[in-house]
Amino acid sequence: MDPSKVTIIVLNWNKRDALLDCLEGLRRADLRGASVMVVDNGSRDGSADAVRARFPDTRVVGLPENRGYAGGNNAGMRLALDAGAEAVVLLNNDTVVARDFLAPLLAAVESPMTGGACSAIHRADRPEMLDVAYSEVRFAQRNAVLLLGVNSLPGHGFETRCEIQIAVGCCLLLRADALRHVGLFDERYFAYHEDVDWCLRAHRLGYRLYYEPFSRVFHRPSSSTAPSERPPDSSGGPADDDLPNAEPLPWNPVRTYLGARNLIRLLRTYATPAEQRSFVRSCLYEMPLEFFAVLYDRQGWMRLGRWGYGDVAHMMFVDHRPPLRSERPLLARLALLAVSAPIDLLWTVPRLVRRARAHGRLTELRYQLSGFWDGVRGRPLPLEWLGLR
Repeated sequence: MDPSKVTIIVLNWNKRDALLDCLEGLRRADLRGASVMVVDNGSRDGSADAVRARFPDTRVVGLPENRGYAGGNNAGMRLALDAGAEAVVLLNNDTVVARDFLAPLLAAVESPMTGGACSAIHRADRPEMLDVAYSEVRFAQRNAVLLLGVNSLPGHGFETRCEIQIAVGCCLLLRADALRHVGLFDERYFAYHEDVDWCLRAHRLGYRLYYEPFSRVFHRPSSSTAPSERPPDSSGGPADDDLPNAEPLPWNPVRTYLGARNLIRLLRTYATPAEQRSFVRSCLYEMPLEFFAVLYDRQGWMRLGRWGYGDVAHMMFVDHRPPLRSERPLLARLALLAVSAPIDLLWTVPRLVRRARAHGRLTELRYQLSGFWDGVRGRPLPLEWLGLR
């Protein structure tokens, strides 16, 4: 593929400084003649003017309003395809590329019927670690879209090019012929999981997708749609730092809501009836566990599969009562448990709820449930409520 026939599309919404850093990284990179296009999703922070002033050779496409990841990138891809591009690279504005990121991506899509390839997304704050590699869908599970490689070293199974099910959209090369055959992103998703939908459509038409670890992109955490993040719990509760990969994800209300809502759309479109029923059963089993993981600040344990109902019971009824952990006779401990358990349920749980609410942790769960409910009912996107319009 001729690199001069490749268009790199950087989508932006009200992130002027991050966008300028991203474009500076592209200016230092070996693009081999590839062009750069900025699609501005109706920003109000002067992003478009700042790009024109600092990067006068970069094409800037200004949209009148925020059309999300799907609509904004679609606008850029239509222009690129009409201009004769053979491929487009969709690049998040909260990234900085490695100087040699493009050549491995181009090499990854040379084989016939390859629809696209994604880069290895590294953490900007810990560049030796992956932020994410690629994704898989497992519709019978509560976490149906599974991110692989999170907080992992590339050598732990992510060091070689491989065919994948879902390519992440943070840095994603898509071939023009595949885009014309598969179509562009479904704009009803607005943001989150539209890349999953596109990949599933591409697989149905026989296209292959690849993960390319030698194409490296460094990602700042959660800046594209993050008006706020959950404040850290300063209550002195236990932390998860002792567990590998257990760092709590910064809370993004938009990501939480749209991820839940759009997951329902994916399930309705692609999951079999048996998978849909399994998903419901998995939610009924795991949502209470998630609730108690939030109360006890054990979200990292939950994500690693180290959190079950036995752990909930132990922390709620046993850990804070030394007599129950002693060598007293079993009947004595059972009698103490029978007396103390109702007190813990009626006193300790409400106190934990108040503490979690004070530190903002319950809000994430509320956004998630709202997303599920609106997805089930098929409600229009509340863009104003989410602060996206």
